[in-house]
Amino acid sequence: MRRGVAAAIAIVAAVGIVLIYKHFDPTFSHFAPKCPFHLLTGYDCPSCGIQRAMYAALNGDLKRAFWLNPFVALVMPYFLLIVLTTFAKGKHIENLRSIVQHRYAVYGYITLFFIWWVVRNTTWWQDVLSQYL
Repeated sequence: MRRGVAAAIAIVAAVGIVLIYKHFDPTFSHFAPKCPFHLLTGYDCPSCGIQRAMYAALNGDLKRAFWLNPFVALVMPYFLLIVLTTFAKGKHIENLRSIVQHRYAVYGYITLFFIWWVVRNTTWWQDVLSQYL
């Protein structure tokens, strides 16, 4: 019973977030949270651009959504597999969990996360980004 209530709350929250980001551009919205790392340092964190990307994707601009934070688009399948293997049950899920949540897979993700953090703050990345946005 508790799992069902938690799932219902999560669905309602997700729908609410989607509706907010569909109608309010976080670039110009005062209530959208700003990145504290960017505010303090002037550098982008690995997740900078996610809110703007969500707004762009929900309004049909998939190219812009991708280029605002391509790392998110590339790791989203892995994230969804983590969620699936954490909450779903079954023999096939157990086998998939042993692969997806293996420590080397997690270490690989963490390594990519930090590589992306460095790359996105290089002038090379800024040049690439200026071509697509």
